[in-house]
Amino acid sequence: MQTFCTIITANYYPKALTLFRSLEQFDPNIRLQVLIADNKAVPDNVTIPENVSIIKANELAGYSLVNDLHTKYAHHNMDAFRWSLKPVLMSWLLEQGFEKVLYIDCDMFIVNPYDFLFDKLDQSAILLTPNWINSDPLKDKDSFFSLFTSGLFSAGFIGANKKGSAALQWWAHACHFMMGEHIQHGIRDDQKYLDVFPVKFEDTYIIRHRGCNIGAWNIDESRRTLVNGEVLINEEFPVIFIHFDDMMVKSILKGHDRLLTPYYDQYKRVFEESGARLADYIRSADTHANPGMIPRLKWKLNIRTRLKQFFYKLSNKI
Repeated sequence: MQTFCTIITANYYPKALTLFRSLEQFDPNIRLQVLIADNKAVPDNVTIPENVSIIKANELAGYSLVNDLHTKYAHHNMDAFRWSLKPVLMSWLLEQGFEKVLYIDCDMFIVNPYDFLFDKLDQSAILLTPNWINSDPLKDKDSFFSLFTSGLFSAGFIGANKKGSAALQWWAHACHFMMGEHIQHGIRDDQKYLDVFPVKFEDTYIIRHRGCNIGAWNIDESRRTLVNGEVLINEEFPVIFIHFDDMMVKSILKGHDRLLTPYYDQYKRVFEESGARLADYIRSADTHANPGMIPRLKWKLNIRTRLKQFFYKLSNKI
């Protein structure tokens, strides 16, 4: 058996439901396990499909590290508690009988078949996806610096089978040791720990399909291109899933990532079919769809800055 899983607070269930709707269009039998970190009930006005399982965090009480993580983080930083539960939930699901588990953030949206991701777990124990952050300091030095401070891999997607249990346990204990942004120690929440995986755990596989984990942060390294009417990444890879966080939505609605606009429109439509308003969860959905004079001026200035960076880079090549 195989399954996807995600972790939310109850009020974010519409995002998890939208994720599931995008998954099931390519596999009507796919399952999604939704862990509710704050133990609250999902909104009354949304449905829970048959293949979506709701799990409250307190149902895992007594399982390895859950109580300790709750004591350390839940009362003052729910995000830290939620993120630290990723390896715990994945381990628990593997022990429940699932052979392959893919964790994915609730604000991801699937736009093309993804079965090859599960297939990779036939030969590997752990799957990681690079963030593909800009690696050229002349193009954007701030983005370049974040390559070393944010982490090489995304904690928004990770896969494992039972052979990956040791890696998941190590990750869980690392999250229990420290969460938060501690740049001086090379730690950023749950994400920076993933940099260790390819070195420490030999069965780690790095997914180099550039259509995975599309976000605003990788617009330079994972170029959106239009080839024969199809959006491809770097003229080669079809888009598989997109991270529709606030930064991504802003980038699309401001016109910086125009080729992804049809996918955003699809995401918004599916999201609002649940009865929720996307603008209640992502402010950019309203403020940048109908910008005022000052925001439009700022965008123009931002475009000029990007052009200056382009010509500066070009001059260094001549």
